[in-house]
Amino acid sequence: MRFHTWTTEDTDSWRNLSDSFLPMDHRFRTPGNWHADLTAQETPTYRLLRWVQQGDRIAARTPSHIRRVAGDEHYWVVLPQSGFYSVLHGDEETRALPGFASALGMDESCRLVVPESEAYAIQVPRPEIDRHVRSQKPLRLVLDLDCGLGRIVNTMIRSVHAERDNLSDHEFYALCDRITELLCMIALNDSQPSESHLTEVAETVRSYVRQQLGAGKLPLTAVARALGWSPRQLRTALQRAGTTYRDLRHEETLRAARDMLQSPAWAELSVTDIAARAGLTPTWFSSAFKDRYGETPREFRRRRLAELSQ
Repeated sequence: MRFHTWTTEDTDSWRNLSDSFLPMDHRFRTPGNWHADLTAQETPTYRLLRWVQQGDRIAARTPSHIRRVAGDEHYWVVLPQSGFYSVLHGDEETRALPGFASALGMDESCRLVVPESEAYAIQVPRPEIDRHVRSQKPLRLVLDLDCGLGRIVNTMIRSVHAERDNLSDHEFYALCDRITELLCMIALNDSQPSESHLTEVAETVRSYVRQQLGAGKLPLTAVARALGWSPRQLRTALQRAGTTYRDLRHEETLRAARDMLQSPAWAELSVTDIAARAGLTPTWFSSAFKDRYGETPREFRRRRLAELSQ
């Protein structure tokens, strides 16, 4: 096992160092104040990194970078200890906060957003993950490392780095093998959630949508980010729960509007006003409401308020 440590005091030094691992373009918010420390334990099979970064950076992997170094033999699992780690593939974001890990490949065009932060990253052989986790291609996961097995893996990774001077090559290999096996177990559980977990995810999204009612457009990506998931995770979980985000959002919007229509507290608002508060056009609202509840909003309101006044 080889061990290296570097201190970079300027952006050019960081570009050269980073490109020795994977070539990419870099931009820095405050290049004059850039500082970063990086350590690496590496063998032909595994690589364990830790960085402490002062300053924000954005990096991009382009097709030309991928042609130079494909990066298709490994997955990277990044564990932020402070700050966050975000990878964007088009409009889809995979974001890991402290207590979580981002697991994905670097053989696609993507953009990395890394603020001032401290993080660990372990590079693991792709076949070891692929033969266990087959539900997502390409692999883009956010793993929970804040409790249970995840917390144990988090501790193991930090400990392997802390004991770098006391580990033999054989011990480093053995520990990394075990970490990879445990990451597969966590990833497999995330990819195949239980029925109770699927129900919990759907109810959490329902609650969040209702809380944000009237706040404007609420795309799936924004909901996923607010709840600490990746868009792919959220989309997959809702599909397995038997719904889609679009259907869930429409259902919760109509349900909230129905509650306002039958509440005396909202009686002074017109149906058009209630549609606007729900973020709907009056025409769509009337049609969708009748399809869902069998009455127009005005018919429903008139009947329910009459029943309540009896």
